[in-house]
Amino acid sequence: MLSVQTLPRRCAAWLLLAVALAVASGPAACAADWQVRISPDDALYPVLDLSQRPSDGPDAQRYGDGSGMLAIDVTAAQDGERVDLRVTAPGLREAAHVQAVLPRAGERYTLRPRLQWNRAALAGLDKPQDVDAEFALRRGDAPAEHRRRTIRLHPLSEALYYVRDGKDHVDLGWIFAAYADPGSRVIDRVLAEVAERHPFLPLTPGRRTPAQTLASAYAIWEVLQLHGVRYADEDPGLARGPSVWSQHVRLHDDVWNERRANCIDGSLLLAAALERLGVRSVLLLVPRHALLAFYTGEAGNDPVFVETTLLGARQLAVRPRPGFVGELSLIDSDALDSFSAALVAGKARYAREAAGFGQRKPDYQWIDLTTARSYGIIPLAATDATWAPAPR
Repeated sequence: MLSVQTLPRRCAAWLLLAVALAVASGPAACAADWQVRISPDDALYPVLDLSQRPSDGPDAQRYGDGSGMLAIDVTAAQDGERVDLRVTAPGLREAAHVQAVLPRAGERYTLRPRLQWNRAALAGLDKPQDVDAEFALRRGDAPAEHRRRTIRLHPLSEALYYVRDGKDHVDLGWIFAAYADPGSRVIDRVLAEVAERHPFLPLTPGRRTPAQTLASAYAIWEVLQLHGVRYADEDPGLARGPSVWSQHVRLHDDVWNERRANCIDGSLLLAAALERLGVRSVLLLVPRHALLAFYTGEAGNDPVFVETTLLGARQLAVRPRPGFVGELSLIDSDALDSFSAALVAGKARYAREAAGFGQRKPDYQWIDLTTARSYGIIPLAATDATWAPAPR
């Protein structure tokens, strides 16, 4: 389960495992004094860079604010050696750049350039592609030494969420929080339509009664269903081991335009809209499935579970009208039926799967968006480090 205590260790563990995987199994473009490491398995996943604020400043052995997925190890030739690294590759908005002064001759140092990805260029990439990266390292006043490395560039829509190397493993499930974008134009449009249909419903962060929170979640669901968004019965899994697990995720614009959402797409879109309202939400991954949870009270111990595969469902069993309908102005009966059924099905599914969340398995993830944001996981579109979550 993702928690305040475990997330920082996971982020640090990812960087350590990235080094281990590269050294143990990845080919290196190297000479006696410097080498390139790209992990895992000479592959780059842009979501891992775009979803995180820059790392902390340099320490005694590392320079640059990159994620560590791409790193260059350099052995200093002399005390106080100046080095200047530039990395270019298809998909980058600009060359990645690190300058450093290496204190002691013979010591090994790591340069971690931050990769500034071009979202527009990545939008055209729908499957992994081999590309050539160029590395230029200048030492002191000597001419730069150039090297080329072929890497596997993965689409922005591919979320790498678990890596295993023998007994070592890193859980990267928090990466899904990056795909929930409360600042998306789609969320703007959804909430504008909610305001038109339910003008007395509070749609800004602040205190809410449980009934108002449930009514807000329903109103978002209703707009999506009236727009024609339907569950897409498909398998989004791309890699399921033995060393890497990844999954395809539709961005919010694609869900809205295509009017299709699988379990994770719909859960993330609803989570983003709820986050915009200041409602704490959680993405739950279970084997070959995902569902949404959100909290209706401030105590944080009363989650409501939502089975988003019922979005757009019709001709469902008649259920008693829920108490939150008193907060609404207009009610679509089909949307109310499907949302009510989604709450019942979500609660039942969680009850069946609850035991799996304490077993450290890649197919069980509890991803609390509030916790992820507090440790620097930002929406993909919000690459500015000044981004802040909505007040609660």
